[in-house]
Amino acid sequence: MHKKYHSKDNRVAIMQEHYLQRLVEETASYNTLVGSFFPAALWSPLPHVVQTWARNYIVSLVTYFLLCSLWCFYFYHWKHDVHLSKEAIPSRKSIMSQIHVSMKAMPWVSIVPTISEYFIEKGYTKCYFSITEVGPIVYITHTIIHIILVEFWIYWTHRALHDVKPLYKHFHFVHHRFNTKTSLSPFAGAASHPVEAVLDALPYTIFIFGVPMHFKTELVLLSLNGIWTFNTHGCLETKMWPFLTADYHTMHHIMHRYNYGNYTILMDWLFGTLRHPYSTVDEAKSK
Repeated sequence: MHKKYHSKDNRVAIMQEHYLQRLVEETASYNTLVGSFFPAALWSPLPHVVQTWARNYIVSLVTYFLLCSLWCFYFYHWKHDVHLSKEAIPSRKSIMSQIHVSMKAMPWVSIVPTISEYFIEKGYTKCYFSITEVGPIVYITHTIIHIILVEFWIYWTHRALHDVKPLYKHFHFVHHRFNTKTSLSPFAGAASHPVEAVLDALPYTIFIFGVPMHFKTELVLLSLNGIWTFNTHGCLETKMWPFLTADYHTMHHIMHRYNYGNYTILMDWLFGTLRHPYSTVDEAKSK
């Protein structure tokens, strides 16, 4: 009987090992894809976890510069007389300042998904490889719970960075140096103190220990979070209820309070800090 249970335990352990190996092979394929742009003699000797960090960092850089540059070209140059007035277009000096701040934070924030993937590959989290393992309804439920928890985390950490004065002074002020329409652009989305940047990405690591999540969906959500942040700093008037769009976030930057949320207005509505955009700053301040 003892041998029977021992044999069963071995089979379970082997199956678990094979399952985790699929996750490692998946992340290794991403690393290999990015590494193909570099000399093999430089990339191949790097440990897997270092390759993962480098891949996250490089992809973040490419995404940041590509999407923000295309956005600026479209709205500031090609359609400059349609969506934004000439006075609302930030100076080159302001944009370069945003990029300078972002470059300090980017290497540090890239550590967060690297740690996530390490724990996922070791089997310490509740991430699963395929949606078929749980079914579409459970998968959607997991994703919604995860998004709500991330919204809750980002709302309260963001609000704390404002309400706790030392946190604002030493960390959040780095981002709030850009507080007018002429000093904001998508490049400001990543212009944060490294501590704040890590705080914003941290829920994507923390909650996968308690909430089951599809592995690829987890990576996509983290990537979308960064892209959404670029968008919300563009100062466009794009009302898309219930999303917390750029006009809501511009108001937050100008007034230093209200609209602390991330994707949606849900948390601000629940906790009484929602303020809808107004046509002028003076009107907003009078409310």
